[in-house]
Amino acid sequence: MANFKVVPVESDKHGNINFKDLSAKCERFSNEVACAMITYPSTHGVFESQIKEVCNKIHEHGGQVYLDGANFNAQACLCRPGDYGSDISHFNLHKTFCIPHGGGGPGMGPIGVKSHLAPFLPGHPIIPQNGKRLDGVVSGAPWGSASILPITWAYIRLMGISGLKIASQMAILNANYMAKRLENAGYRVVYRDEQGLNAHEFIIDCKPFKQFGIEVDDIAKRLMDFGFHAPTMHWLDF
Repeated sequence: MANFKVVPVESDKHGNINFKDLSAKCERFSNEVACAMITYPSTHGVFESQIKEVCNKIHEHGGQVYLDGANFNAQACLCRPGDYGSDISHFNLHKTFCIPHGGGGPGMGPIGVKSHLAPFLPGHPIIPQNGKRLDGVVSGAPWGSASILPITWAYIRLMGISGLKIASQMAILNANYMAKRLENAGYRVVYRDEQGLNAHEFIIDCKPFKQFGIEVDDIAKRLMDFGFHAPTMHWLDF
């Protein structure tokens, strides 16, 4: 995209971004660093222990930090992405705000930027944005999956700030409870932070099932058979 090249960064044994590898790659591409995309907490199921240092390192080399808020259900009312260094952040209504994620959607949610990036936000084809021009839009009909908005609105109104905070805390507590239960039953939790804890989710090592011809997709579909919302292993998992 725009002649940029994606450079993957290694993970450490806890599932964090390997800060040493990140620093080395920032030095190597020092005058070419555009941005880093970070999911916080990560899909490995841990809060990056050096999230501020990671963001600062990208900024030192002239880059911006884009925060993927897919796992915002472990952050809502607990922390603010801008405080630990994110320049651009989005979150989705699915998971965090009561919308299912089956079949890869529906997807919708806001994108927020810090003030220095605000002039670069796209316009709106119909509604003037603070007197700005209407050009630069990304969609001719920017309504997204509008029918899901009343569900999220009602959820937020019913929960309130204190309720949303409790929901985030319970998401973290429940994940750690389940991780411990499964670990005690003989399953291996792949990643845990330096304190031995997880965030809102965790990864179980499913390789032992392969000898029986069972893949992660089979496990996900079996969870659906019992009414559990299975994790998305890949898109269009019907």
